[in-house]
Amino acid sequence: MTRIQLLAVAVDGTLVTSEDEISAATRAALHRAREAGVEVVIATGRRYRNAQGPIGALGLPVPSVCLGGALVKEGIGRTLHADVFGAEEFRSVASLYRDRGHAVLAQRDSHQEGGADFLIDESVPWNFLTRDYYDRNRGFAECAESLPDQARDDVLVVGTFGELAELQDLERELHRVYPGSFTSHVMPGFQYQGHYCEVVPSHVSKWAGLQRLAGFLGIPRQGICAVGDERNDLSMISGAGVGVAMG
Repeated sequence: MTRIQLLAVAVDGTLVTSEDEISAATRAALHRAREAGVEVVIATGRRYRNAQGPIGALGLPVPSVCLGGALVKEGIGRTLHADVFGAEEFRSVASLYRDRGHAVLAQRDSHQEGGADFLIDESVPWNFLTRDYYDRNRGFAECAESLPDQARDDVLVVGTFGELAELQDLERELHRVYPGSFTSHVMPGFQYQGHYCEVVPSHVSKWAGLQRLAGFLGIPRQGICAVGDERNDLSMISGAGVGVAMG
């Protein structure tokens, strides 16, 4: 059996507790893995800035796969790879969101490119969940009029907040209109109320991002262990040499 050379750990529901903290036992275990020569990697749906809390608490300058695999970062923060929507792809998804009454959130690589972490559309009324997210993150956000009409080439993830049933309906409509073009995930807002629906181009996943990072590091698939608990972790759990699904 190939020795584990890279340990990829999801954040919410895996690395951190429901209080967004890393237990002393988890921190110690990951430090032992690092001391044994294993590359520890954070693989998360969070944007890069929001991943800094757990990374800082971990106390290791670890690489990260952020925004569900769309963004791959070195431990020092340099972007190794970013998978953005094409301008027409973005307009397709964002327009569908707007037409069904959902405010679009467009996530970006602000650490590399400057500007806001995310843009938020003002052409439809915001629900409470969207307002709450904006209020918590207003220092890193930019409001935009008619965002779905913009020909943007810097968007990594298109998302929206809402109740579970309405987001599941939105997800079904997306795949009916654009079969095979996009991957979507509806998940609980771990730090927020309600649910969140994120959409990426179909070739983007945590596993795809992790493979890119492993390629930079010269680590084969068999040498990767991936640990997670959500639907967006399935690609890396099933793709890695050793996959672990949290209880």
